[in-house]
Amino acid sequence: MSRHFDVYLPLERAYSRDAMLAVELLDAVTLERVSQGVEVTAKGLTGKPIVNYGGLFVWLKEDATKFETLLVEPGRQPFERVEIPAAQVKRPLHTVELKPLASYPFSPGITAIRGSLIETVPAQGVAPVAIRGATIRLEWLHEDGVTWKPSPSTVVTDKAGDFTSILRLAPVDVPTLDAHGKMTIRLFAKRAAGGEKHKQFQLLQGRVTDATYAWDQLQ
Repeated sequence: MSRHFDVYLPLERAYSRDAMLAVELLDAVTLERVSQGVEVTAKGLTGKPIVNYGGLFVWLKEDATKFETLLVEPGRQPFERVEIPAAQVKRPLHTVELKPLASYPFSPGITAIRGSLIETVPAQGVAPVAIRGATIRLEWLHEDGVTWKPSPSTVVTDKAGDFTSILRLAPVDVPTLDAHGKMTIRLFAKRAAGGEKHKQFQLLQGRVTDATYAWDQLQ
């Protein structure tokens, strides 16, 4: 008597055989796939995505000319909302790294900054003026003491000036560390309108650091 077994196609064939679009969501901290607790919408398309065995959000064949925007609503998941114009969505497979919010439950060993960007350090009793819509990126100093390595991702400050930036190093990446296990970091901030400024400092590797940065104190 023969038995029937489930047959799974290789990833490339599985999403491209009958699909117009497949979207892969990755946790930017762990690089694991996210398929639950989020809502993914392709504005302009009539159908809703199905989630396949591999955790991809898949739209079957439709009129792609009506596709306008890809939206990812994180719900209660600790990620930023994502909105991508159709022209910037790769087909048939598009990968989105979901960037963590300050509420993200970081595991030990993760190097990250939960920061705020403000105009200047205010006087006592005065609320700081937040800088929203600024792009934040990081660089770290290689063990040779000369070469600066860029972090692959950037983040944008929210309406309160807050951001969460992770520093993800590959196993072959070796930073310069001082006697206290701190890396040498450059944080760059670029306003929506204007130039880019930076600050160099020491950051403890494998820890989450909370910090506030004043624009007028950046170089």
